[in-house]
Amino acid sequence: RKPTSREKRMLKLAAKQASNSEFPTFKHGAVLAKGASILNLGVNKNQFHSFAARFRDVPCHATIHAELSCILGVDRESTLGSTVYVVRINPQGEWRMSKPCCMCQAAMKHVGIKKVIYSVDKKHIGEMKL
Repeated sequence: RKPTSREKRMLKLAAKQASNSEFPTFKHGAVLAKGASILNLGVNKNQFHSFAARFRDVPCHATIHAELSCILGVDRESTLGSTVYVVRINPQGEWRMSKPCCMCQAAMKHVGIKKVIYSVDKKHIGEMKL
């Protein structure tokens, strides 16, 4: 589907975050928001994290994905009922599919996030209720 004006604003911010990722090929950015309020921002990092390992079948593959990056350090009171917006950009800056993986879905559900809006391409988004 096509994004609403608020979703566009949040996704553009997530894409800007993605451009700051140091990951060379898969650059993901995420925004944690409640209503119109932005709670935190995150990018993917090729770095192991023990919180991520709790939600991964192979714990050694538990790197910090953008969705995890934006929820780390945020108290559960804030994450309850919130929304995560996530965008992946390729090396040319084009928006690509950024549907959260099983690890990220489980971690976001664990902290009470209710919805994820993710990029499909520059004009279309996907929505996932957790």
